[in-house]
Amino acid sequence: MASSNDKTKGGRTMERLLLTNDSWGGTVLRVGLGLVMFLHGAQNLLGWFYGLGFEQAMAVMTTQLGMPKIVGVLIIMTQFFGGIALMLGAYVRIVAAAVILVMLASFGVLNYGNGFLTTWSGKQLSPGVEFQLLAITVAVNIMIFGAGRWSIDRALESPRSRISRERAAREAELTVQPPSHL
Repeated sequence: MASSNDKTKGGRTMERLLLTNDSWGGTVLRVGLGLVMFLHGAQNLLGWFYGLGFEQAMAVMTTQLGMPKIVGVLIIMTQFFGGIALMLGAYVRIVAAAVILVMLASFGVLNYGNGFLTTWSGKQLSPGVEFQLLAITVAVNIMIFGAGRWSIDRALESPRSRISRERAAREAELTVQPPSHL
């Protein structure tokens, strides 16, 4: 049986997951990453935007790339539904962690023998790691700073968390004043 302390601890963990600021930076990062992930997911899940569709994408992942089926499914679902969650600003820290895992997994299955940048050699595309590193960088920022403005996370944030954050911001403004002679 769970004690009241366990319930409080779980509530605090959820508050920390949802805690975000009111910045436009977080909004821009999560919507941009969410859109890119959603579009990739729509290609792999639904065949939209000249994509393969679920069965063919799974065939590529399992036969050509040697992934277990469950990993392929998790990647496609993270791309599609995670992209939607990021655009809406819902549980962005959890989704950002999943995006990081997907990007790290791609390092293990794609051939990056050509280095950092994606290059075309003749008619063959040779992938680089720049996209994955950029996606990881954006996802880490989302994990640190949260969803930003106009997000479900911000709407779900407890009033107590919001009041504490606003009080801390006011105190910071009071303590950091420019010199009067400027």
